[in-house]
Order: sequence, then structure tokens, then C-alpha cells
Amino acid sequence: MQFTTLVPAYKPKYLIELLTALRHQTVKPARVIISDDSPDQAFVAMLSEDPIKRAIADLKVTVLPGPRSGAYNNFRRLLQLFGEQPTELFHLLLDDDIPYPSFYERHLQAHSSGTIHCAVSRRWTALESGQPIRDLPVPTAVATHPQRLLGLDARVLFTQTAGMSANWLGEFSNATFRSGMAAELDDPSLDGICFTGLEDLGAFLKASLHGPVGYINDHLGYFRTSGEQHSADPMGRPMKLAHLAYVALAIAGRRLEKLTPEQCNNVLAALCPLIPQRYGQEADLAELNAVMPALAGGDAAAESDFLALWQVYSGAAARRPLDALAG
Repeated sequence: MQFTTLVPAYKPKYLIELLTALRHQTVKPARVIISDDSPDQAFVAMLSEDPIKRAIADLKVTVLPGPRSGAYNNFRRLLQLFGEQPTELFHLLLDDDIPYPSFYERHLQAHSSGTIHCAVSRRWTALESGQPIRDLPVPTAVATHPQRLLGLDARVLFTQTAGMSANWLGEFSNATFRSGMAAELDDPSLDGICFTGLEDLGAFLKASLHGPVGYINDHLGYFRTSGEQHSADPMGRPMKLAHLAYVALAIAGRRLEKLTPEQCNNVLAALCPLIPQRYGQEADLAELNAVMPALAGGDAAAESDFLALWQVYSGAAARRPLDALAG
């Protein structure tokens, strides 16, 4: 089995570190596709000239202009490019995150252990300099398990993530997927309910519906923090989407019978009051905030109202076909 590394690129200042990490993998990816979404096509320029071009001769790198229509559309464009010449496995690697040298080797071992559609490894949270500073709040039963590779089924993952409004699994950068998941990642929804804002967690949960997710209980990379990230602006649209996506995932989990009605209701009772508390003065959330009290109480009509409003606010109602993103 071979990997294709897909890099949705925007911040060229980390390019050398990223290429160095890929060149020093104990199992190298078969190819690397970079979709350059930067304003000035900086990646295209840098990778087309020496000394970088000569330095990465041992990597099969393709760099193409991105769609320049938002970060997730850049992901989608890469999934489309991957589908044109797929390998058995693929990895969405954000341009500011770093996989450690044994990342692909360990993920290959996980995928070779059985038919899993997604493998996730632990990762550190690091400063912008790359210095690790903290871990994700992994459940104790998982973090202290003596085995280094665990198979986590859908019920466990839904209960421990969507059922707790928590993502301890991480992001796309610390996960790899079977090729068949590429089409599913292009559709950020579960049971027809959009999870835009938590595309990474939603993708892991989608993969779990096909069978256990392989969880590698070792830190094989780091997630770089900086002031440029969406989480640095708590009032920005990405953070609003993330809050609302937890509501959507809880409802989807209940409909898929991966969360019990009680578990779903507990999420809604805790999260729905929090959203208007944080965003009650935000005009773009006025209609959604209005349905939160009834939704917190488990009102079926409020759930229908929420889903209709969420379909519009999340952008799902205006979603463009993937072919429209072709360069």
C-alpha cells in the first residue's frame, strides 16, 4: 500500500519544514500534491526553482494553483486530483503541521492490520516554533491502554466525541484514509445533516460507520498554533460553525443510533444555552439563537427549525458541485 500526501497550501513560511518532514519519513509517500491557494502563488514559484526544486528531487511533488474559494474548497480540489490517480491511502496534511519521521510507517502498519477506513495517531499541540506544549484531552481509558493500536468502533467514538461536544482525535493532519473515503470527505454530512465547522471530526465519525477507526496511541506529529488560525478569533464565523456543528453531530448521532436519545438530549441541554450566551449579540445568528431554548428542551419542531436554518447558515444549501472547482 502507498500514500498520496495532499497539501492544501496557503502559508509558504512553513514550506521548508514541511518538505523536510516528508523527505525524512521512514516510509515516504508515493507522491505529494500541493494545491497552492496563496494570493500570489508563492508555492508554485518556490517549488519551480532551485534550490528547493533540486532539494526535493527524491519526492514526487506536483504543485498546482488552488481554487481560491475558501479553505475547504481547496481540500475538495485536492480530493478531486487524488481521485484522478489514486493510491490505496491518502493523507490531508495542512501546510503548518508536521508529521514525525515514522508517521507513514506507523500508519501503514495500522492499515495493514485489517480493513480500516481511517487511522488516527496522537499529536502534540505546539507553539509556532514547533515546540510541543500540550496534549489533547484523550479519554483516560484510551490514553492509558497498554496496546499502541486500538480499534475504536462507531458507538465508542460518537459517545466520546459528539456525545460530549469534544474532539480529542485531532485534525486531518494526524489521520490517514483509505482511497474510498475521498468521495465521502467531499460531502461533510451525516445522515443528510451538515457538519461544516468540524469537518475533521465528522470525517472520522463517517469512517467509523464502515468499521473501527484505527487509533495509534503514540504522538506522531504536532499541530502548530499561531495567531493566524481560526481559533484565535472566538467571534469569527469558523468558531460559530464549530459550536453549531456539535449540535448537528449530536442530532445525526441519535438518528444513526450511535447516540441514545438521552445522550443527544444531554448535549443539547448543555450546548444550546451556551450558544446564545456567547453569540447572542451576533446578527448573523439571530434566527438560530431564537430556536436554541426550545431545542435545549428537546422540542421536535425546534429541531426541524434548527436543521432548516443550519442548512442555510452552514452553506450546505448553496454547495457547488466538485467539478465547478476545477482549475
